[in-house]
Amino acid sequence: MNLPDSPPVRTRLLLAALRLFSEQGYARTSIRAIAAEAQANVAAVSYYFGDKAALYAALFSEPFGLLRTTVPDFADPGLSLGAALRRFFQRMLEPLHHGAIARQVLRLHIREMLEPTEQWQIELERDVRAPTEAMAALLCRHLGLDKPDDDLHRLTLTLTGMAYQIWSYQEVVATMQPQLLATPEAVDAWTEQLAEFAVAMVVTERRRRARAARAAARPARRRDTA
Repeated sequence: MNLPDSPPVRTRLLLAALRLFSEQGYARTSIRAIAAEAQANVAAVSYYFGDKAALYAALFSEPFGLLRTTVPDFADPGLSLGAALRRFFQRMLEPLHHGAIARQVLRLHIREMLEPTEQWQIELERDVRAPTEAMAALLCRHLGLDKPDDDLHRLTLTLTGMAYQIWSYQEVVATMQPQLLATPEAVDAWTEQLAEFAVAMVVTERRRRARAARAAARPARRRDTA
């Protein structure tokens, strides 16, 4: 989110709602409290968002964009494996450029998991399932598989999980090694390194599958020559 020196009312409402919802939860946060925090009129919430539920839903998309928008970025069949994985991690970690706001978004998501509203199921379907399924399709393509098997699902969840782990570990990293997330350049270094790790995992999986195929073929060859 671009924050000008004097944020407009709509932006102030989003930032106020982000702080209060992440700290207090949906049920315990009132429209009046959000308006007061944003130094805005209560009617401004209705004007810009409609109601409390719509304002809450906006917090899961507007600060950084929907994660499902990562799919067109990395799922292009014309991309090499390395380029596709780099785009995936770049898009997933770009919100961390926003520092403190990204940590508030993390708290909001954690609170939503602990005190779920109808937004939780929307998030799972929209911002988790779509990128994960696209990653599975990408890996199938580069491993020459017609469809995912359990091993492919494990690899998919491991790779996507690396990005989600950086998100969920923000507070830990900020405490233990703050320089690793302190600047946009530091965040981008994660992107490059995670992409390299991911490529190495895919290469290892390709080799593992090749060894398994050769081992499975040996008894058949022995039977044929007996």
